[in-house]
Amino acid sequence: MFFSFQVAAPYSGLQYRLNDVRLAELSLAPIPPEWNPGSVIMETPDPTWANSLVNAPAETVVAVSTALNDLIVATSDLKLPQINELDESRAKRHLAALTGLWRRMGDALPDGLAVVRHVLELPFGEFLAPLPVVEGSLDPLAPRVMMALYDRLRTEFGEVSPSKRREAAPAGSRLRALQNGLSSPDLRSAPADDTLSVYGLRDPAACADFAAARARTLIEAGCPAREIAVMVDGDPRQVARAFREQGVPISGLPECLPERDVPGEMVLHLLLAKRSPTPAMVLAALALSPLMPWSAQTGRELAEKLIQGDFRSQLLEADPDHVALWNDIRASAGSRAQLRFLLERICDRLPQGKIIRARLAPLQHLLTGDGAPDWEVILRSVQIASPEAGASSYNLEGVSLWSPRESPWRPCRHLIIADFTEGLYPVRPRANPMFLDSEIIRIREKTGLRMRNRAESLSHSLDLFTEQLQASNGSVTFLVPYRDLAGVRHAPSAGLSLVARAVEGVADAADLIIDLSRVAPQDWPVIFHEIPSVPDLRVLPDALDFSGYDLLALRRDDDGAAKPQSPSRLETLIVSPLAWLLNELGATDLSWSADTLDVLTMGNIAHDVFEHVFLPNVAPPEDEALAAAVADAYERALTRHASYLRSASWEMERRGLERDILSAARRWCDHLHALGAKIIGNELWLEGEAHGVRLHGKADVILELPDGTLLVVDHKKSGTRRRRNRMNAGWDLQTGLYRDMIARPVRREGDSMELLTGRPVGIAYHLMNDGGLLSSGVAMVKGTPAQDMGDEVNVAAVAQLTTRLAELGVGRIVLNTTDDFSFFEKKGGFTPYALADGSPLVHAFMREVEQ
Repeated sequence: MFFSFQVAAPYSGLQYRLNDVRLAELSLAPIPPEWNPGSVIMETPDPTWANSLVNAPAETVVAVSTALNDLIVATSDLKLPQINELDESRAKRHLAALTGLWRRMGDALPDGLAVVRHVLELPFGEFLAPLPVVEGSLDPLAPRVMMALYDRLRTEFGEVSPSKRREAAPAGSRLRALQNGLSSPDLRSAPADDTLSVYGLRDPAACADFAAARARTLIEAGCPAREIAVMVDGDPRQVARAFREQGVPISGLPECLPERDVPGEMVLHLLLAKRSPTPAMVLAALALSPLMPWSAQTGRELAEKLIQGDFRSQLLEADPDHVALWNDIRASAGSRAQLRFLLERICDRLPQGKIIRARLAPLQHLLTGDGAPDWEVILRSVQIASPEAGASSYNLEGVSLWSPRESPWRPCRHLIIADFTEGLYPVRPRANPMFLDSEIIRIREKTGLRMRNRAESLSHSLDLFTEQLQASNGSVTFLVPYRDLAGVRHAPSAGLSLVARAVEGVADAADLIIDLSRVAPQDWPVIFHEIPSVPDLRVLPDALDFSGYDLLALRRDDDGAAKPQSPSRLETLIVSPLAWLLNELGATDLSWSADTLDVLTMGNIAHDVFEHVFLPNVAPPEDEALAAAVADAYERALTRHASYLRSASWEMERRGLERDILSAARRWCDHLHALGAKIIGNELWLEGEAHGVRLHGKADVILELPDGTLLVVDHKKSGTRRRRNRMNAGWDLQTGLYRDMIARPVRREGDSMELLTGRPVGIAYHLMNDGGLLSSGVAMVKGTPAQDMGDEVNVAAVAQLTTRLAELGVGRIVLNTTDDFSFFEKKGGFTPYALADGSPLVHAFMREVEQ
């Protein structure tokens, strides 16, 4: 860390900001003990924050650690303060709790402060070299301990006059106006000049690339690298990458860039895997962990299988130890004893099991004993360390890397601020997590502890931002990333309004930002690389030619025969032949996403419940029995399709879906009674031929009406309106194909098709959301709930399918056009999901249609 004042080098006279590394070298400071207040807070919770620790352990640890750090730097000697002068109050109780925590920490101090205490206690004459301070360089709002260090060095080594002040920006320039006071009421605006520029870019990676290119451009124009500075908060990896690619050295980068806390992440994922239900992404993250004994490639392949729903361990079967480890990882724990047993076995089988055991040690008090684990408390108690970088490495000739939370450690000619976003420039002041501002003032009066209140923090932030701008005598470039690396929208820094005050004619501060995505590359302020243009997509052909290939035989079974098509695949074919081809080839999207209760999942659960509640040749249950049967089937369906819904965080969605399914089941009972129908098949696999193609699929339910007619019903977890519009437009296809399979079956031994063949067959859709029942192909008795949609519900769809199959027969894959989506929406009455949610390749090969 850098200290809040300057010192003079004993021989060269160079004046620079002192840091803890240099101070430790000159004072021969010992290696300090590790500062880890989190473990002490968790081990012996103080009553002051014990309840908060139970409800929000991670947040409480951060808040208490921050308050303790504020207390420590508010002392003049880094020793426990005396608080007896305070009256009994909330402030005294909180202060006593913090001092008690500090006492339990022993000799440990926050990073950089151990050497300060060593120097404060060091006798005169023990330094390796003199270290005089620079007169007037101490920040007036510096923490009290920094003031004490300044006084200690001044007492022994004296003061030196400040060197000639570096020239500020040119008089009259907009940067010079800001350097005279960001919030000064005397600030006068003037036309924009080249000392200030603000650019908007996509994200921090793009900002880092621009900053590196800007530095490279300045260097090639004759500016030494040491005269350039880049300022960025937090993780410097993007800046390091971009400057390395440009071949520009940086002074101030950490020797070791921040790294993830992989053991901490693995502990969290192991515990999540022990709690049932286990999300697939947790198992995938464990499969990919570098702490696993198998290769990275095996981990990637196993993770892909898991995301696709395959939880088997076939990829690990070459090594029985790996299979045993994976089985232990997948096994859930219903008791604390079982949890301890499984964690021990997993640690025994991991190459770095000792590290995982050490990270589990702080949780032992939550794992001991009998009974079920308190998962919420256990999981909240897992601590994952933030990425930490090593000590910074400085060189004379590199571009200076500054932190927005510290004063510049050397001046520059050109400053590039790479993350000009909300919360920085000036740094947003924070409230003390333990004390009110009034309590801070009272503590200061009674004890002398100089903790900052919010007003002082804001003043310090503004002064710091001004000091950072004053360090440049040429120009400042502000870079505003519109989004973070996860795609979340960013707001520009509040400092943009302060900067805008200096520029004439700016009505809205956002008008200062030049969006580079709207600027031609040749007009950019940095050198850019010409990217070869890609072929014009408008020259795409009408279709792709695969003549000579049997496109309907791309998928084959173990005997080498072409696998049959399903109704859903043929629906995709009529919408987008290319999407159908990609599905046949297995070239589908493998992106990961968190568990979500989408339409597909709700439909799978509802179908599963109906299958196990409404059984073939069994009368529908009465109301009380129906509610019990639905509840039982629903619990089992969750296990099969969405076990994550059992967790407490999904309680509202879980109960809401169960209510919806029960309501749909009651309406379905009413329909069955009104139709006088009997269920003779439920989730029945059918296979047959239609339109010259071998088909197979599972019919949701087959009803037998009183006159012997069969009704193939498809349950849809949707409303009636969209399906009615589609049937009226003649674009319905799916259920009609099941009727065709019954009419022209491919028989297998024991398939029970003799119950279905040779009888009149109609189709119907049961729309679960509102209870609609739409039928076709069979005359329904008047007064029944079914709405007859006529016999032409699939005319357009069959015509389109016939055309598509003929095209496939000659190896022709017709490409979609930009009009197709609106055509199917307006003319077909349905959403073409193959286009809406399909592969990016479908959109990449979509032909433009001139209007």
